[in-house]
Amino acid sequence: MERLSRQRLLFAINLIASALIANVPISFALHSLSLGLLYALAIAFGIIGPFAWSGWNAFLPSLIEPRFLFEANSKMAFSFSASGVTGPGLGGILVQTLGAPWALLFDSGSFLLSSAFVASVRPRVEERPTAEEPVKVLRRIVDGLRLTFLDPMQRAVTVPRVILDFFDALSTTIVVIYIIRVIRLTPALMGLAFALSSLGFVVGSLVAPRIERKLGIGATIVLGLALVGASPYTMVIANRSFPDWVNVAFFALPGLIGGFGGIIQFVGLQALRQSITPERLLGRVYASASVLGRIMAVIGALLGGFLGETLGLRATVAVAAVGYGIPFLYSLASPLRTASSRAEPEPADGGDAGDVSEPAE
Repeated sequence: MERLSRQRLLFAINLIASALIANVPISFALHSLSLGLLYALAIAFGIIGPFAWSGWNAFLPSLIEPRFLFEANSKMAFSFSASGVTGPGLGGILVQTLGAPWALLFDSGSFLLSSAFVASVRPRVEERPTAEEPVKVLRRIVDGLRLTFLDPMQRAVTVPRVILDFFDALSTTIVVIYIIRVIRLTPALMGLAFALSSLGFVVGSLVAPRIERKLGIGATIVLGLALVGASPYTMVIANRSFPDWVNVAFFALPGLIGGFGGIIQFVGLQALRQSITPERLLGRVYASASVLGRIMAVIGALLGGFLGETLGLRATVAVAAVGYGIPFLYSLASPLRTASSRAEPEPADGGDAGDVSEPAE
């Protein structure tokens, strides 16, 4: 990613995403829409997704001074949380009024609008894509992996997120089936529970900067992980014999509490990684962590289905609930407890990423 302008990369990704989505209504109008096309589009988004995620996170520090990274990440998290609350409702209205294929034109247009915003940004630090020989690409990938997983603080940032990706996928695989088949909530009540739970993410993104200013970034991350670990157990004790409003509350609380804590720890981990990683390595570090997270998500989803089939749905939810506490326990024994936002100085000679030969102790 260091060989490209991140701004141009993000601009191109938004245009590509807009074109991919526009294929659906166009194909529908031409009576050529097929399941094969939808599979191809899903694969295409799976390919560009890691580039977009790594690009955004590596691009942000070039816009924001290091001391403002936590608040900037918090504002970005708020935009994601707010869109998660309003998006499904707006999408439902568009599908109801226009039909699903034509509603996607608005989605396609949103990526065009995003590309326009990206093009209008003026980075605080001018990007200097590095020119390198093709033979050095593998070395740069290895350097990114080594820094991500061998440096103690980078590893401390990576491990909790990867574990949460694993258990998020595991629980997502079975929780809807669990709610409908075991707890017997109606789809409408399940939707209400999920809508209420999403408020935790919104509130967390709003107050996260205040918590960080009071506690510091390390303690804020640990607090967020503690709330995530404590939150899922009401789902385990939910029961069809309880009144519906009780079960709705039991499934809303994990989002209200865990979502609140989840946003706090997520924003903290993002800001910490951006502040301690040399700018020239950010793309590689995020790409390495993202690939591992996606691999663990696939494994978690497969294991969730297997455990749901063999142990039962409630037992699998209990496994997930216990698993969500692992990142908090890890954080207590990791450098996260005493972490502080600090910018790693660039080498005076502008040395290559390969100069990172020893992990920090």
